[in-house]
Amino acid sequence: MKNDLRSTASLMFLAFGLMILSACHSSATAPAAPAVAPTKKWEFSTGALHQVSRGSFFEDQSPAIGSDGTLYVPGNSGLYAVRPDGTQKWFYRAQYQSPAFPLRMALVDDNGNIWCDETAEVGRIVGGAIELDPEGHEMPGTVSRERVSQLSEAYDGTVLVAMDGSAVPVHIDGKGADLRTRIVGYLFSFAQDGTMYAVVNNGLAAYGPDRNMKWLQNIDAGGEPVLSSDGTIYVGGNGALTAVNGDGTGKWSFSLKGHMIASPVIASDGTLYFGSDDSNLYALDPNGRVKWNFATGGEIHSAPALAKNGTVYLGGTDKNLYAIGADGKLKWKFATTGQVFSPAIGDDGTIYFQNAEGKLFAIQDTERNGGLDGQWPKRGAGSRNTARGVR
Repeated sequence: MKNDLRSTASLMFLAFGLMILSACHSSATAPAAPAVAPTKKWEFSTGALHQVSRGSFFEDQSPAIGSDGTLYVPGNSGLYAVRPDGTQKWFYRAQYQSPAFPLRMALVDDNGNIWCDETAEVGRIVGGAIELDPEGHEMPGTVSRERVSQLSEAYDGTVLVAMDGSAVPVHIDGKGADLRTRIVGYLFSFAQDGTMYAVVNNGLAAYGPDRNMKWLQNIDAGGEPVLSSDGTIYVGGNGALTAVNGDGTGKWSFSLKGHMIASPVIASDGTLYFGSDDSNLYALDPNGRVKWNFATGGEIHSAPALAKNGTVYLGGTDKNLYAIGADGKLKWKFATTGQVFSPAIGDDGTIYFQNAEGKLFAIQDTERNGGLDGQWPKRGAGSRNTARGVR
């Protein structure tokens, strides 16, 4: 009997030991839990984009968001007004829009009116800008000449329609376009003191409130000039991101293997985030030192968007929307079947973005992101795409 008890006890002890060893082994080799995927709230079709040749990429599209949350979305043949629940409010068909050139931009001005670009082919490529009221009716502020490179609005209520290397000012008080005055530049940004910064043929220029040029910095400039709260102007280009002081003197330059097509963005703490066609998202401190870089699966031709909780949202030619923490670590990625363009963020934290499928997506993050935040947090600076800096 004693021997039987000893044998039973020994077997129980052995079994218990094996259980502990098994648990330890499982804990050491168990795979990490997969990242929680974001929720797709809805998608909205804006019309298939014109096909491009293999190896090329689509031009960026990004919605503007009105004060009531309405999204104004460039489509393949016109502008859509979409409610925050994904239903269509109205559609404005651009009468002469070429199917080879979809609309690319939308702007909401201080009066709540909406501006969009239009491109036509009449023996050659021409274009202009259309002004619409909040119900989608065309207004008399139309400006026509060449294909539009940017729509923006200065602090004094002047909309600049940039075309073919110069901008036509249109004041939103009803005076209409000042066709006699043209300001040299392809892309503009505005400071509260009335200074305008512009990408011109031979670099970066600053204009005073009287629209006379204050200085010209001969640098390779690409995307829109981005303004920091300390007065620094950042501009990307072929092989570099350059920081320029407010008086036009050079501050620093960060060399890249690739080309910056889109502009950088600036977080509240001054960190700069930008993508390159070398497939990397970079994070630099305000002195131009690398904090980290994150490798995506394809070239990046869009600007990121920044949320209050530090999340960086970014799309690229690999057809994914990425959510990356301020520490440079991937939170999640959302796959589509087309190149992802520059995202926007609603007041409720919803992430909106368009892609080369001709779709607008509304995505809910896995955690509360706090909405859009930063010194220059997205393409066009704010939700209305005015290109205004804040100091």
